[in-house]
Amino acid sequence: MGGKKKKDYVKIKDGDILVKLLKTISWLDDCRWDEENQREFINFSRDDLTNSEKILTHWICYITNRQMKSRHVWEDGGYIFSALVHDYYYRVGSTTGDRGSIEELIRRYYHEDKVEKKQKFYFEYEGRIYTPRFPKKDKECIQRTLEILDESELVFGGQRRNIVAFILHIIERFKNKHTDELLQRVACALYLLTYDAKGKDILKDDEKFEKKFDKFKRSITNGKKRLWAALRDYKKGWYSKIFKGAIEEVVGKAEADRWIEIWDGLPNYQLELPGDVWNNYPAIRKSLLAKALDINSIKERKGNDNKKERTRDIPQIIRELYNQLKREGIDFGKFYPERFDITFDFAPRMCDKGLCHICIFGENGAEFICIPSKDKYCPVALICCGYTVKCRGEKNCIIRQGISKGICEPRLH
Repeated sequence: MGGKKKKDYVKIKDGDILVKLLKTISWLDDCRWDEENQREFINFSRDDLTNSEKILTHWICYITNRQMKSRHVWEDGGYIFSALVHDYYYRVGSTTGDRGSIEELIRRYYHEDKVEKKQKFYFEYEGRIYTPRFPKKDKECIQRTLEILDESELVFGGQRRNIVAFILHIIERFKNKHTDELLQRVACALYLLTYDAKGKDILKDDEKFEKKFDKFKRSITNGKKRLWAALRDYKKGWYSKIFKGAIEEVVGKAEADRWIEIWDGLPNYQLELPGDVWNNYPAIRKSLLAKALDINSIKERKGNDNKKERTRDIPQIIRELYNQLKREGIDFGKFYPERFDITFDFAPRMCDKGLCHICIFGENGAEFICIPSKDKYCPVALICCGYTVKCRGEKNCIIRQGISKGICEPRLH
C-alpha cells in the first residue's frame, strides 16, 4: 500500500463541551494577563538596568529554570544574572573598565568547589548563592548565548550583546520571505542561540538555518518548555512592555512604533504550550478533557524498533486539536495553544487538592464561589488560579452564566 500516510486527528467526543472548555480556558488566561495581575517578579541587583539588560537577564533565568522553585530562580538567579549581564554589557572587552573574555566573565559568577570530596557547582554574587538543578549544562548554555550575541553580524544594526537586537535581526532577515511562520523562526533562532552546540554556524548560513527550521518544526512542542515560556512573556504581560521598551532602545524613537507594530503583529497562535508536569497531570488528561476528547486516540511510535507506542503529550495534542478545529471552521473563541498553560496555576490549586466541589469545571460550576461585586476582586480567578482581577459584573461574565459547569468528569486521582 503506497502513498502518503493519513494524518492522525484528535477524536472529539463532544464538540459543544470542547468549545465551552476552550472558551473557559481563554477566560482564565485573560485573567492571568490582566493589568491587575501584572508586576515585576525579578529581583534585579541594581536599579539602572536598561530594558535590554532586563530581557537578557530574564532569558538567562529561564535557561536555569528546570525543576526549580520559581522564587529561587527569580530572586536569587535574577539578582546574580542581572549583575553578570551588566558586566557583559559594559565591562568585558570594552574600552574602559575590566577587560577579558566572556569565559572569564562567567568564571566570576560560576564556581566549582569540593565539599567532602564532592563537587559543588553554583553561581554566586555578593554572598547570594544560586544552585540550579543542572549547573554545568546551564553554564554552557549561558556562555554559548553570550558568545553568539557578541557576533555583530547576528544582531540588528550591529548592536552586539543585545538579545532584542538579535530577535529583530531574525525578523528583518525573514519578514519578507516567511511572514506566516515568522514567530516560529524567532523561536528556532532563540533555540539555536542557547541550546544547540552548532547554533552559531547554523545562524550564519540561511541554507543551514532552513534545514534546521524544518527539523525544529517537527519537534516544535517537545522539550522546549523554557523557550516557549520566555517567548510568551515577550508577547504577553509585564515583560511584553519591557520588551517593547527594549525595541525602542535598539531602533530609536523614530522607528520604535513601526517595529513594535511588527512585533505585536506576530500572531500569538504560533506560540506553543510550554510542556509542563501540570498540563500533563493525570487529572487534566483523564478528567478535565475526558468528556470532550479521546486523548488516547492518537498514538506515536517510540524507540528505534518502531514498535512501542505512547500517548502524545498534551502540548502536541493541544496544537493538533487547534489546527484541526481551524481546518473545520469551528468557532472556539479566542483560544490558542499557549493559553492552556493556565493549568500550571490551576492544577496544583484545584486538581491536586481534590477541590472538585468548588471547581468551575465541576457539577456545581462557580455557584459556591462566585459572589458578583463589580470592581472587587473575582473570587473564581483567585481561588482557581491565584489571579487577581476585578469582577466585570454578572452581565459580562461567561463563568457566571454557567459556561464551565459540568465540563470535567470527576474521578479519584
